[in-house]
Amino acid sequence: MKRVLFSILICFLSVPAYAQQQHVISIRGGETNLNAAKRVKQKEIGQAGMEFFYDYRRLTDTTDAASEQQDMMILQINQDMSKFSSYRAMQIDSLMSVSTVDQIMANPVKYAGGESFSVYKNYPSGKVTTVDKIATDWFMCEEDIPVQEWSIDDSATKEILGYRCRRAECDFRGRKYVAWYSDEIPVSSGPWKFGGLPGFIMEAGDSEGHYKFTLVGINSNAARAITIPDIQFNKTGRDKFYTAKRKYDVDPIGYISAISGIKLNITTPDGAPNEEMMKPRELKYDYIERDYK
Repeated sequence: MKRVLFSILICFLSVPAYAQQQHVISIRGGETNLNAAKRVKQKEIGQAGMEFFYDYRRLTDTTDAASEQQDMMILQINQDMSKFSSYRAMQIDSLMSVSTVDQIMANPVKYAGGESFSVYKNYPSGKVTTVDKIATDWFMCEEDIPVQEWSIDDSATKEILGYRCRRAECDFRGRKYVAWYSDEIPVSSGPWKFGGLPGFIMEAGDSEGHYKFTLVGINSNAARAITIPDIQFNKTGRDKFYTAKRKYDVDPIGYISAISGIKLNITTPDGAPNEEMMKPRELKYDYIERDYK
């Protein structure tokens, strides 16, 4: 219940009418989950013809391999556009659509998880649109389709899911990447914002081992809708988004207090101030795009 209580509080903080007022709110227990489950209405923008499933791994502490987090991602593609998002988050959204409020509140952890970002290529035409969430606020970043200058090594090959793949390298937004692509799938696309190779990108990861995408499944007869959250976005640039995201990840309580005008005090179950949860924390990783600094 502590997680649900805090989630409800954060929804309250997001109401613009309260942003100009000064409040002090105490939260007892000290357990916080600012990304607790809350269903977002979706709008259909297309129909997938093919779906590709990727194992996505990233380090939350670049000095500790055991800090690796994993998610299953799905790349939905049709003739006009594509969407790359969390398959786990998609499943949760479907589950929430058939669950009651009481069921969700009884087990909120069951209805939370998965990466919050989605990347839309060629939506709108000639653009890449990224949507993501900070606390309970949704952001949209639109940019021209980025160009990756790949260096292809035809002599290096390996097999992924039975497809013969070639090796390619590129520097992109602060990281050096190695990708494996196959021209046996005649689609010039891949996970996240990757593309521009003469074939389909089956695997991609940065040279430091902080981020990696590996294809684990293909659905060549998809019939699932491609959707986008049907909400009012905060439209911004990548640099401003990452700057705000970092402020939140380092100091979530301070971030919420700053944008809402409401002062939050977190206490332990016995009512004493929880200094540990109130103080900013050190990030032991950096974002996949490092050129925002």
